[in-house]
Amino acid sequence: MAEISKSQLHQEALEIALWDTPSPKPDAESMSKLQQVYSDSNDQAVGNKAVGDGSALPDLGPLASFVTWESVAATIVHKAVTISGFNPGATVFDPVAWSEYLRKFSTIPFFLTYTSDIRHASISSLSLEKGVNAVSDLLENIMTPTDFKGVVTSIKKIGQLALESEGQTQKNSNQQTGVLSRNERSLYAGAVRTAVEMKYKSGKGYEQLQQTIDVYRGYGVLDFDKCKRQAETLLKWDGKSVEDWENDTASHPKPPNQSPAWDQ
Repeated sequence: MAEISKSQLHQEALEIALWDTPSPKPDAESMSKLQQVYSDSNDQAVGNKAVGDGSALPDLGPLASFVTWESVAATIVHKAVTISGFNPGATVFDPVAWSEYLRKFSTIPFFLTYTSDIRHASISSLSLEKGVNAVSDLLENIMTPTDFKGVVTSIKKIGQLALESEGQTQKNSNQQTGVLSRNERSLYAGAVRTAVEMKYKSGKGYEQLQQTIDVYRGYGVLDFDKCKRQAETLLKWDGKSVEDWENDTASHPKPPNQSPAWDQ
C-alpha cells in the first residue's frame, strides 16, 4: 500500500466526507416545475452485472472482511445509491434521484480516474443492434468479449422490464446498466444510460419507436491503495455483496428479451 503524508490522509478523509453528504432536495417551486416536465409518461429500468477475467488483484489487507474487491466496489457504489436517494429496484422514475445518482457515481472519491462520453445511435422496433454497438466499443475496453456478452444479457433484461412497465400510451423509458468488471488486474465500475421513446400498440404491447438515442457511457478505475488507507470509513458503511448489488434491481428476475431486433 502506498504511503502518503498525514496531511494528504486528512485531505482524503475530507473529500470522502464531503462526497458522503446526502444530496439536497430542490425547493417547492423547482419541484413543481419538474413535475410538469416529468409525469407518469416516464419510467425507469435498471440492471447490474458483474464480470471478470479472473486476473489477480491486490491483497485486501484491512478490508479482508469484504472477501472480494468486487464487494468493496459494490459497497461504494451502493453508497452513491443511498446518498442520492436513487432506487434501482423501482420502475417509477424520480428525475432528481436519477440525476443525482450519476453525479455521485461519477465523482466517487475512490476512483483513480473517471472516463465518460456520449454516443448517438439510431434504433427502431426492427433494429436495436446499433444501440448495443454504441455501448460495446467502450465496455470492451474494460472486459473480455465473452464478459461483454453477459452485459448484453443484462441489457436485454432491462429491455424486457421496459416493455412490461405500464404507463401512458407513449412513454420515455429511462434505462441504466451498472457494471463491475475485473480486467487485466484492475477493477472498473461503470454506468451506461439512455432514454428510449416507446409507444403502446393494441395487441402488441410496447415497442421502441424509430429514433436517435443518446447513450451516456462512463467508468471509474478503483484505487486499491486509497480503499485500504480509508478502510475504517468503508467498514462503517452498509456492506453490499456483489451478489446483492446484482440482485437489487427491478430487471434482475426478468428473462432476457428475445426480440430478433437485437441482432439487426
